[in-house]
Amino acid sequence: MTAISTEEAGLEREIWPDDLIVRNVDTTVMTTRFRDMGNLMGRLIEYLVEREREIRAAGPLECAGVGGTKIYHVDSWAVPGAKLLDERAQAFFRRSTGNTASAVDLSWANVYRAGDYILPHVHRRSTGSVVFVLTLGDDHPTDPLQGRFGIADARLPLCWQNDQNNKFVPCFPPLQAGSMICFPSSVLHFVTPYRGETKPRITLSWNINAQAVPGRPEDDDSTVTPRPDPG
Repeated sequence: MTAISTEEAGLEREIWPDDLIVRNVDTTVMTTRFRDMGNLMGRLIEYLVEREREIRAAGPLECAGVGGTKIYHVDSWAVPGAKLLDERAQAFFRRSTGNTASAVDLSWANVYRAGDYILPHVHRRSTGSVVFVLTLGDDHPTDPLQGRFGIADARLPLCWQNDQNNKFVPCFPPLQAGSMICFPSSVLHFVTPYRGETKPRITLSWNINAQAVPGRPEDDDSTVTPRPDPG
């Protein structure tokens, strides 16, 4: 029997629908797309835009290259759909890695506005990373690569053009609203500058291990908001 999310009554969803299709972008990079979120997507967007407004009102961002406004701890958000996506991200990690258990080390949303981007980076406290696309925001008439999630890792075959020049290039997996991608945290990844002027680009991210690791992410990074007290 398929596990059901612990969302409040009337909003239950299968954590991993039986008809879900997983595609291999590379041996260790996989994507899927959830088509059953319905109005939960819109409610999540409204919630995160309001949280973003509060954060930006407190002062300007430190740097445009950190991925816009970050809202941490997905499973603690007081909005329908957040807990479901947290459970789905962990289920995708387990299926992709073959682990039978999962522990989220850190989760967050990125709310991008025009000019926001993320520099190439990896994550050292986790073994697997998951990204969910809530909305890609505005298209750009002349720049199809704006606001795109990219991978640039020479260890992965998908970053090498299959031609006589053996040319190394970044890879941009095809993602859209509702898409989720899972990849090793050690894979070098980035997001190109977003150029949308009216709508935000919003993604959710998780760093996950099979078991919880010692310490806390905020001990290594003072910009991380401590986890809210459940009490």
